[in-house]
Amino acid sequence: MQKIFTLALALAPALTFAQFQELVIEEVPNSGLVDGQTWRIYALMEHPGDVIDAVFGEENAPLWLHAENGFYQHPKGGALASEVQRYDVEQDRSLRYDTWFTIGKADNYLNKVSSFPPDLSFDAFEAGGDFETNNGAWFVVPTNSNGLPDEDGRVLLAQLTTDCELDGVLYLQILPGGVGASAQVVELPLYAPCDEIASD
Repeated sequence: MQKIFTLALALAPALTFAQFQELVIEEVPNSGLVDGQTWRIYALMEHPGDVIDAVFGEENAPLWLHAENGFYQHPKGGALASEVQRYDVEQDRSLRYDTWFTIGKADNYLNKVSSFPPDLSFDAFEAGGDFETNNGAWFVVPTNSNGLPDEDGRVLLAQLTTDCELDGVLYLQILPGGVGASAQVVELPLYAPCDEIASD
C-alpha cells in the first residue's frame, strides 16, 4: 500500500516567506525487488508559477543526507535522475528504485538537471553512502520546465531507497513566479523514521 505523509518544518523566521508549504514524502512500492523501502521527496509549492532552480549546500549551510544502513544504488543508475535512462528502466524493473537526486523529473527524458561544480563528487553516495556538500548543488536553468510544480503543486527533489531512517538537511532556492531577482532560500531539515512509517 502506498503511503504519503508530510513533515511540518520549523523554518527560521527569515525563511518563512518563501513560496513553499511543506515537504511531502511518498512511498513507491517496490514489491521487494530491492532491499529496503523506496521514497520520493517532494516540495509542495504555493503557486503554479513558482520555480525551484537549485538544491544546494554552502560553507555555512552544508547540505547532507544520511541513512544508517546506506542507500540502494543500481549499477546502471546515477546520482542524478538525468543519468537514469528510460529505456534501461523499462528493461530492468529494479532500476526503477535506484537512489538519485533531481529537480522535477524521474529519469533522463527531458531532464535538464545538472550538478555544480561539474566535478562535484557523488562517489561515496553512488557507493551507497552518505552525501554531503558545502560548496555544490544540483540545479536547472530557471526557464526549464523541470523546476515548475506538477499538477499536484509538487516538485520532485529525490528518490531514496533504504531500509532505515533518513536524516539530513536540504537547502532550496525558490524563484517566486520564476523571477530571479526575488530568489528565496528555504532550509529543509529531514527526518523520516522508516520503520514507524511502515507500521502506520
